[in-house]
Amino acid sequence: MAQFGNEEIGRAPHGPRDASGKRSLSERFTEWSLNWVPDSMVFVVALTVVVFLLALGLTPHGPMELLDDYAKGFWVLLTFAMQLTVMMITGFVVADSKPVKSTLIRIVGIPRTTRSTLIMFCLIVGIVAWLHWAAGLMVAIIMGKEIAVRKRGIGLHYPVLVASAYAMMMLMANGPSQSAPLLAATAGNFLEKSIGGLIPLTQTALSPFLLVFVLFELLTIPFIFVWLTPRKESAVDITDEIYQEFAQAPPADNTRRSDLRPAERWERSRLPLSIVGVGILFWIANFVATHGVGKIDLNVINFALFGIGMVLHGSARSFVASVKQGVGTTSGVIIQFPLYAGIFGLIVHSGLSEVITHWFLSISTPRTYAWIVVIYTTIMDFFVPSGGSKFAIEAPYIIAAGQKLGIPVAHVINAYSTGGQLANLIQPFWALPFITAFRVRFQDILPYTFVIFIYAIVLASIAFLVLPAGL
Repeated sequence: MAQFGNEEIGRAPHGPRDASGKRSLSERFTEWSLNWVPDSMVFVVALTVVVFLLALGLTPHGPMELLDDYAKGFWVLLTFAMQLTVMMITGFVVADSKPVKSTLIRIVGIPRTTRSTLIMFCLIVGIVAWLHWAAGLMVAIIMGKEIAVRKRGIGLHYPVLVASAYAMMMLMANGPSQSAPLLAATAGNFLEKSIGGLIPLTQTALSPFLLVFVLFELLTIPFIFVWLTPRKESAVDITDEIYQEFAQAPPADNTRRSDLRPAERWERSRLPLSIVGVGILFWIANFVATHGVGKIDLNVINFALFGIGMVLHGSARSFVASVKQGVGTTSGVIIQFPLYAGIFGLIVHSGLSEVITHWFLSISTPRTYAWIVVIYTTIMDFFVPSGGSKFAIEAPYIIAAGQKLGIPVAHVINAYSTGGQLANLIQPFWALPFITAFRVRFQDILPYTFVIFIYAIVLASIAFLVLPAGL
């Protein structure tokens, strides 16, 4: 078996790949994306300027009025941004706990063949990512590295392994931890009045329509990766260098309890966090039993993740250390959400939302609208990889247009989320944690994720355009 080289991470090669001097389509596409698709912060700033100019040209508001509109919207998402930040951190904390890690490592040893290993890996990553994307990311990296080490030499093609982790992570876009469905289900959100109340998760992420769609993807995509896996003699394995890095055990804490100060003993004690965590979980169980799943909103999910994280980590020392790591995943939400909220203010208060709504109505029918939202979101999310935060600026016009066509708001949200899932399969931005952790380049996995992209486009078109059941 060949070995996978530790090449420069996250950059497309600029030199020729073969004797003919030609590079593959995936390499050229990746190089173009990495060269021309900037950081999401650059996008939101550029988008602010573009929307300001559009509002200036298409609405009666002047420059100072538009600045007032921008200021009115700037803090609209402050509560939601904090809620989403807590959810991202607590999801990371749960997956980062020792019980979860040790369980995942034990599971890796169960399958014996390349096919069963790949299918098991895809199913677990897909399910966890659908539940919570930050937890899914941790699970994918922990299990993926363990598989690369323990299954070395059995013919498991390393780029396919990494590509499968990334592709299955994309199920998160239709999961209950995503911005759009959670926002619509949480009381006091900025859309509540315009959409006539709250939209429970049972109509969006947990609706029978979307659950069947996601389940079909979950059960079929793993077999596509099995089909894409080359024969054992052609499979590429990790190098000795990467093997040593992945197999290295973390340093053990050999500090004796007798050497600890009283304050340090409390930091390592399981009692305080366990009491609070168990109390939270009792409350969650009572809430679900009393109110049902349909009443679950972002605050309930965060409360549950807090309790689970406390119980799994046990000590304050372990919990806080994991939180410090998880905070690094939230910088985009903290900084960019106010900027997107400002754009929301420009669109809504200037009247630009009505202009865009009329444009959508001019190209849509009740039958085609949801599919158009899927394609529109796929294109927009490729160029503006915001992780759902831009829903705040798009919701006023895509939902308004849907309402005028008689499309249920929940179905528009489902179409929007599905479009985000498709774009992520060919967008390098969200792959950065994977290519860094697994020591690969994006062009190494793009040929495989592109196949899934085409497959998912077909499924989405059938679900939102061909089948009337979506409505």
